Amino acid sequence: MSAHAHLPAGPADPDDSTRLLQALRELSALLDPLRLKPAIARAACAVTGARHCLLVRTTPEGLLIEAEALCQDQSILDARRNRAVAEDELQGLLALPLMHGQQALGTLYLQWEAALPERTRALAAQFADYAAVALANALAHAHLLQENEQLTCAEKELRTSQELLKQGERFNHTGSMRYLVREDLMYCSDELCRIYGLAPGRNCITYEEFAAIMHPDDRQEVVETVNAAVAMGGTIRVEHRICRQDTGEVRYLSGIGKPIWRDGTFTEYVGTATDITVRRQNEYAIRAAQIDMERVSRANTVGQLTASIAHEINQPLMSIVANAGASLRWLDRPVPDLEHARTGLRDIIAEGQRAGGIISGLRDLTRNAAPVCERVNLHAVIRHILTLSRSELERREVSLLLSLTPADAFVLGDQVQLQQVMLNLVVNAIEAMSSMPEHARVLSITASSCDEQRIEVKVQDSGEGIAPEAMRRVFDAFYTTKDSGMGMGLAICRSIIENHRGRLRVAAAQPHGALFSFDLPRVP
Repeated sequence: MSAHAHLPAGPADPDDSTRLLQALRELSALLDPLRLKPAIARAACAVTGARHCLLVRTTPEGLLIEAEALCQDQSILDARRNRAVAEDELQGLLALPLMHGQQALGTLYLQWEAALPERTRALAAQFADYAAVALANALAHAHLLQENEQLTCAEKELRTSQELLKQGERFNHTGSMRYLVREDLMYCSDELCRIYGLAPGRNCITYEEFAAIMHPDDRQEVVETVNAAVAMGGTIRVEHRICRQDTGEVRYLSGIGKPIWRDGTFTEYVGTATDITVRRQNEYAIRAAQIDMERVSRANTVGQLTASIAHEINQPLMSIVANAGASLRWLDRPVPDLEHARTGLRDIIAEGQRAGGIISGLRDLTRNAAPVCERVNLHAVIRHILTLSRSELERREVSLLLSLTPADAFVLGDQVQLQQVMLNLVVNAIEAMSSMPEHARVLSITASSCDEQRIEVKVQDSGEGIAPEAMRRVFDAFYTTKDSGMGMGLAICRSIIENHRGRLRVAAAQPHGALFSFDLPRVP
């Protein structure tokens, strides 16, 4: 840049004020610090006639952090980068701090070719004061712009976040709420308003209104659960039905609320409510399909024992016929033998009840009904299945080893489902030994106490056993090693045992064969 002639010494020149005012107008119009700093350096030279000008901002430790220079060489700048420079180190050097209040905004270094008159010093000092004000205003304006930009970005991000939250709630059918305990007001999100069926524009309801939305059969239990949690300031977890306010449609909800604590007390709850109606409907459909599959599996297994079951039913029928004929003969005597006739009739009743019991048990096994949880004698379940399988065991020449201890073995569960498990395990064991020599076919069934709380049942065969690669998949659905098997029997058995809080296992038997076992909780 070209040098500027310095002002001559002497009284104040009216032109000084003119140049100063003009420079201040130009500086005041600049609100961008990046444009203002070089403008200050240029104006300082124009107003004071300095040859060189340097505007420096430093840290409290004296390190240069930025500089704006207007000079023919870099002598001042290079000197200031390395160390502090005293005024008398360079000829005609003047250092003017730019102070705004108690804040140092920087230092203005001016250099002339000759010594400075007082008038010029005073003019430079006056310029520095005004320049400090202009620089402070520009920095404040820049800071305000930055804050406004940050605020705009934050508002944009907040709006985006809120919209994403709304989209997420709609997608997941989950609404959020804020319940003010003292005010007894619940503020609901748009999705929760939709789930509850509230009128458009209404997003605030009282707790009494919230309770009125609940299904009458669930209301008392939910209210008691919520009141107990609020009394302790604990977490609320409930599943219940509602009747939508707009349509009356019944929906299933799962809700959770967390208390917000302030100064040792909680003032509100925040939480979510998820519409799980579709999930519940799917669960019911799956359960219905599972019941159907269990019935089909039982019927299929029973079908494999058709000959054995027919034989078991035929035996009491033949006994009934024989006793009926004998009773008639006792009655046809010249002197009827009533005592023997009565005995024959009693036998007929007993055999009829036996046949009826077998048929009733088969009907239970093949019927399509919901599970019934009751106290079941596990030993009776095992004996019933062995009764149905006895003829099949005899036909296949399978030896039976039976050990049932202790005397009482009661569990809590569905008798038909437990019969299905035993029937499936017994039939599988019989089939597994079909290729073995007759003398080597042994079926072992034991029931014993694992401890005071659980009963364990083991079904072991002496067949060829299960291949190692098949052992880990034996309970998988649709996996079977039989030519005509469905691959559902053992999968259903495992599901039944797990629903009864037990576990079905398989292991290789010694010296050969397979061992299936399960344990169930014991009840008095």
